Amino acid sequence: MFRPLEPVRLAEHQEITLVLETTENVASAADDERPIWEVAAALARDIPADALSALPADGAAQHDHYLYAAPKRG
Repeated sequence: MFRPLEPVRLAEHQEITLVLETTENVASAADDERPIWEVAAALARDIPADALSALPADGAAQHDHYLYAAPKRG
């Protein structure tokens, strides 16, 4: 989905080419030499506390239920 920050003048059904460029130097995964658990912890720090508290407490044990709507296991 294209959500411009400023108004864009386009005709209805007009074909365009969208070029994506980053404005910051983002290191690739291959350049990151940290262990995966440190990468995951760094990513999790950006998740709001209310979103984390809304996650199910049994998510790991019942992942098939939450991902694929399988019946919960006993």
